Amino acid sequence: MTEKQYIQMVREHPNMLGSEVPVEILRASSYAGGEPTEFLNEFFAAGYKEWLLNKYGQPIQQPGEVITAAVILLWLKACRLYTSKLLDRPDPDWDRPFFSDEELFD
Repeated sequence: MTEKQYIQMVREHPNMLGSEVPVEILRASSYAGGEPTEFLNEFFAAGYKEWLLNKYGQPIQQPGEVITAAVILLWLKACRLYTSKLLDRPDPDWDRPFFSDEELFD
């Protein structure tokens, strides 16, 4: 898939579970270095915004710093899920909506 197709995929399926996030995204997150790449930023932000839209039924305007924090936390979750996959160890986020913010800001 191209980057554009991945972005379209999360816009169409923002309620995907952690187990449904493409392994290519998890791998790219783990090998991104010290911060998410521009593409990963766009991917996580698009998924998070669409998840909010589905949750509330209308567009929710979040301050830029909230979106940035959500992107970083989603990136870290993706890295953890990739490690879990490599080590064949369970992770509770495999069965939870990946883009959900219900546990991001606890």
